[in-house]
Amino acid sequence: MLGMKHKLPEGFFQGACDMHCHLLPGVDDGFPTSELSLQTLQKLEQQGVMKMIFTPHFMKEYPDNNRENMMAKFEPFKAEAKSHSKIELRLAAEYMLDACFMEHFKQGFLTLDKQGTHVLCETSYMMYEHNVPEMLYEIMLDGFQPVIAHPERYEYASKGHYFKWRDKRYKFQLNLLSLGGAYGGPAAAKAHFLLKEGMYDYVGSDLHKWDTFVRFSSQIKLGKKDIDRVAQLLENNKELFG
Repeated sequence: MLGMKHKLPEGFFQGACDMHCHLLPGVDDGFPTSELSLQTLQKLEQQGVMKMIFTPHFMKEYPDNNRENMMAKFEPFKAEAKSHSKIELRLAAEYMLDACFMEHFKQGFLTLDKQGTHVLCETSYMMYEHNVPEMLYEIMLDGFQPVIAHPERYEYASKGHYFKWRDKRYKFQLNLLSLGGAYGGPAAAKAHFLLKEGMYDYVGSDLHKWDTFVRFSSQIKLGKKDIDRVAQLLENNKELFG
């Protein structure tokens, strides 16, 4: 039937790569303990997920989150996880475009891709800081590709912002749960618009809590074309992982 919407089909995440999550334990507002993170990895494996890129927050609110410290925490967790799950793990980061961003640039970004070019970036939800374009321009001059995390969630952003960002050749990452209303009606509406317009490049869970993922992923309803679009974004994720 024309216009009919469906839940995500069974087995939708089979072989999937999640490129945005907060499963590295005890470092930000994501999972607080290794035990919970390991349990969640097992649940994700049961869903069919095969690869994950951890993206802890790098922002002024977490001053200890830097390249050296996160690598030191990730490697032992990765070793421990091998005895609990077959999911392949990699470390990147989600960089807030704030006063600390250029310092992280100097230290060396933890990138989404093995080629070392794609940098996951976010802005304040409420306000687009005046120096954000300058920061992104500077890293692009150095060969980096900004990937804007969950653009649908930025309350200040209009359609004009999105088209301007695409003109600047920024890439976009969809938060999957935005489609299920996890961040409210306006974010859901923007997510559906951007998906239909083909403006997303990747999709991530932005997983902070397992119960939240289960609740809102079950509420996603899409037309067949949009389900196919999200499936293609998952394929794009695999290319990032390498």
